[in-house]
Amino acid sequence: MLGRRDALLYVVASGLGSFGLGVTAFYLNFVYRALGFDDFAIGALVGAQAIGAVAGAWPAARLARSYSRRAAILLGGVVTAAGVVGILVVDTLALQLLAAALLGSGGIVVYSSGSALLADATAIGDRPRRFGQQIALGTIAAFLAAYLAGQLAQPVAATLGEPSGSLLVLRALVASGGLVAAASALPILLVRAVPVPRGAIAAPHRRALLLRFGLIEAIFGFGAGSFLPFVNLFFADRFGVDFATLGLILGVLAVGGSLGALLHGIHVAPRFGDVRAVVLVQLLSVPFALLAGIAGHALLAAASLAIRAALMYGSASTFRAFTQSTFSPAERAGVAAILAIAWNATAAAGSVLSGAVRGWMGDAGWTVNLVTLGVAYVVAAALTLVLFSRHEPRGDLVAGMPEGAAPDSAI
Repeated sequence: MLGRRDALLYVVASGLGSFGLGVTAFYLNFVYRALGFDDFAIGALVGAQAIGAVAGAWPAARLARSYSRRAAILLGGVVTAAGVVGILVVDTLALQLLAAALLGSGGIVVYSSGSALLADATAIGDRPRRFGQQIALGTIAAFLAAYLAGQLAQPVAATLGEPSGSLLVLRALVASGGLVAAASALPILLVRAVPVPRGAIAAPHRRALLLRFGLIEAIFGFGAGSFLPFVNLFFADRFGVDFATLGLILGVLAVGGSLGALLHGIHVAPRFGDVRAVVLVQLLSVPFALLAGIAGHALLAAASLAIRAALMYGSASTFRAFTQSTFSPAERAGVAAILAIAWNATAAAGSVLSGAVRGWMGDAGWTVNLVTLGVAYVVAAALTLVLFSRHEPRGDLVAGMPEGAAPDSAI
């Protein structure tokens, strides 16, 4: 049986992976720009990563039933690495779309099996806190990645004898992030290879719950995809910040997110209950997203988005724990993958549409993107309250029992 040691090993691995892929993500859109792709093509590339996650969701669910959490995470890491290599060596849009899809496919396997591992290795009452720790460490790693990535551009450019915005320099920076992310496999190798416990809740109730969770994820995905993958371009295009300043701004956003993730599960969720605590902070985040859309200065936009990140990352840790606790251990990785289909499919649509909006409207498109995010979040938060205010997770009761033999998670 997985325990606290395994959970902590995964949290450490997640932090390493977040740092490495944070450096990669920092420069990824700039690599696309250096390859000559326009805003619509970049939107399509971000969408391809989300579509890759959709395509990888079914294998992720099957791997979870056939292999240990450790084996599934390592396999997903190999596919992710193949995507990073593709970004480094191919130049055409078609092949870059394939590389982005591999990045998404491997990521969904790692994410779904990792989320399930964390839930399996943690008691239900501690899950919001443990998921908060994982998200907080990941966002702190993203802060360090964003800050250091911004500082590395000039030294790497000087070493290579190229301008900091050249394709060679940008790819070297992406490669450095990929190497750090690969090191996250080392803690995973120390996780015990434990078979996943059998047992599932009754199929009709499972489908009903999946539909409700999936609807929420789909709406949030569309809103998030409309802006969040392009936040680096937002500050670069609208405010003209350089790489070093951009790294500092993205680091501040990451720190805000980490604080929210740590505090929500400890102070907010116990006081208001999981669902109301999630909905409250989600709704509070919307005005700050809208303020960023009309801000005339980078400092105000950064402060607004940092507060938004603190609120949304806090809600994410608690809601992820709530979701995982609803389903049995045998179902958790599959559920995470299926819900990622809903999130990533609509995020892909949002990414492509947002790129088209910016291509048509120019700078004003950024404001439209943030309004789209805000509207989606309000709708999703309201539906969360309607659909789950009386729901009580009981997935742990089902472990080790035949399907339908234990009480279902309360509808």
